[in-house]
Amino acid sequence: MKKLLLATAIAALSVSAANAAPTVYGKAFLTLDLVEADVDVSGPGGSVSINEDERTSLNSNASRIGLKGSEGLTANTDLLYQLEYGIDVDNNKDQFYSRDTYLGLQNAQYGKVLAGRLTAIDDYVNFANVTQGGVLGGDNVLASYDAPRLNNSFAYFSPSYNNMQFMAMYGMDELTPDADGRDVEVFALGGKYSMGPMNVGATYTQDAGDELKAIRVSGNYAISPVVTLGALYQNTDSGSDDNENAFTLSGEMKTATPWTAYAQADVVSNVDGDKDADALRGVVGGKYAINAATTGHVYGAYLNEEYDDGTNKEDYDGFGIGGGIEYKF
Repeated sequence: MKKLLLATAIAALSVSAANAAPTVYGKAFLTLDLVEADVDVSGPGGSVSINEDERTSLNSNASRIGLKGSEGLTANTDLLYQLEYGIDVDNNKDQFYSRDTYLGLQNAQYGKVLAGRLTAIDDYVNFANVTQGGVLGGDNVLASYDAPRLNNSFAYFSPSYNNMQFMAMYGMDELTPDADGRDVEVFALGGKYSMGPMNVGATYTQDAGDELKAIRVSGNYAISPVVTLGALYQNTDSGSDDNENAFTLSGEMKTATPWTAYAQADVVSNVDGDKDADALRGVVGGKYAINAATTGHVYGAYLNEEYDDGTNKEDYDGFGIGGGIEYKF
């Protein structure tokens, strides 16, 4: 009888371990941002200058909640799952919108395959972006194609071979219309190398309609235990005669205090393939580690955007400052 009870208990523990509860995770990130901008517009009908008054706003920045986990299928293969949803902490509209949600398989020898709604793999080759929160121009690089989420997509990530990892992505043509409303497939290939203080990588993305071809190269290097420099270049062909060229340079420095300081510069020519459209942004900021889960943020940014189609011209000059609290769980 005792042996039967012991065997039953062991079996119950085995089932419990094999069906581990999912991990609940997320973050709430709120910032208070102040932006002041001047817009000059000119055309055949004359010119007008618009002074946008200082506007203060409370913003939720990529706040989210999710469930993720894995289930062992064999000795070397696991089922992976994630359900992640965005939430806006500062309002009650458009809540619980899908972010990265997928099912997948991971094998110790062959790598990982994911299927669902996935972030494009160019996001895994971005070693230059250090912006945080509601900074003017967005907390990303200024390239027009930058880590969108693709519906009905598959992604493959290889194991690391001598510090090198390969990746590939395929977006089906179900719900990915191009600029003309046609459904198109999206293909992407990439690789990255990480060793010691250095990370480098490149990706290539193309759709089946030849309306998008994007090449990204990025890297960073820790020149000391406290200072890291990063860079990114992206060439995007959106079907026009003039390819967009985006450059990002950044630096991050840890201090002897809980503060980490950073700076970033973004320069874009031929924005969205328009030969007379340019953008320039500079960002400085700091992060304060309050504890392991909580970070304080302060930042400021300047953004200039110029557009000229030969008939109409628009010039945007804006300055923004902000700060907030980020809590991860």
